[in-house]
Amino acid sequence: MIKNRFFELIEEGRKGGNIGLSMGLPKLESYMDGFMPGTSYLIAARSGVGKSTFMLYSCIYRPLMDWLHTEDPAKKERDPYFIMFNLEMTPEQIYAKLVSMYIYEEFAEQIKFKEMFSRGRDSMLSDSHYELLKQCESFIDLLDERIIFHDGSFNAEKFKNCLNLDLKKFGTFNGEDYDPFNPHQIISVMVDHLSLTRASNGRSKKEEMDLVSSYAVIYRNKCKIVSPIMVMQFNRDSSNQERLKQGLQEPTETDLKDTGAVYEDSQVVMVLHSPLKFKLGNYRGYDIKALGQNFVSCILLKSRFGTSDIVIGLGFYGDCSIYKELPKADKIVDYEKYKDPSWELTDTPTAINRNNTVTL
Repeated sequence: MIKNRFFELIEEGRKGGNIGLSMGLPKLESYMDGFMPGTSYLIAARSGVGKSTFMLYSCIYRPLMDWLHTEDPAKKERDPYFIMFNLEMTPEQIYAKLVSMYIYEEFAEQIKFKEMFSRGRDSMLSDSHYELLKQCESFIDLLDERIIFHDGSFNAEKFKNCLNLDLKKFGTFNGEDYDPFNPHQIISVMVDHLSLTRASNGRSKKEEMDLVSSYAVIYRNKCKIVSPIMVMQFNRDSSNQERLKQGLQEPTETDLKDTGAVYEDSQVVMVLHSPLKFKLGNYRGYDIKALGQNFVSCILLKSRFGTSDIVIGLGFYGDCSIYKELPKADKIVDYEKYKDPSWELTDTPTAINRNNTVTL
């Protein structure tokens, strides 16, 4: 009976079973309940704003570290694994970003992607940073254990076939049902970027993307522990001149309409916006001239579980691939301070746990 399940959910919540893993962004989490199983997410932005890095930070790195270090039994049961259809970056490039996050949070050092792989004569990896990287082996082992990669060409059939195979590691398919080994687990299924889907089987690219989204909803509802995450780029006309003349630089729902069902199928839609790309000097009270590319806003465009149309200012620090929620604009006096992620060490001294050992 539905009534029985209704009260079961209430009791689970009272025991902490409906609390998600941290995304490292507490203000945002307060509106969307953290990173939860059985929830569909869409992350969208214009090209070059950092949506893939945002996904890696908020949907892999921070939830993984929250689970790793938690003493909360309910959170520990989340036991997160990640199935990634990496259509843009190689696994090695993804590891580089995740490792750079780890090194900053554990050792307060920033290692750029170029230096990590010694790309170019002026970017050779230093001996000291090489030693830091060697200290990350246990963390990299954790990534090897927890992330399943699928690269190469992508379409709806590949998405369906790979999920059918991968999800057998975490439960059993019984006809129309799926019995997870751990009903509280989170299996994150990521597609980065969905716009790189290829037309196939007589379907257009748009139809193929819509079918991927439809499959994602089916697996989310059937398997319960699955949380699909789609990363997408806006339509080409999202920055057309007529809109700019009207002062409408912020993305809206219409910027995603060409993607068909994806927006409608997503329960939580997060949009990243860079005022610098529109050459704005001021945005919602923030001095963009001072912050430059270090400022990105996150717009909670849609949330079926709470308040939406929330805008949160973020500090984006590309050298270590992390995002941090900034104070409100009227609380910032020294903008130069917020161009480096170390500001959080004085503002929120407990935000970073230094020298934690990763144990498997």
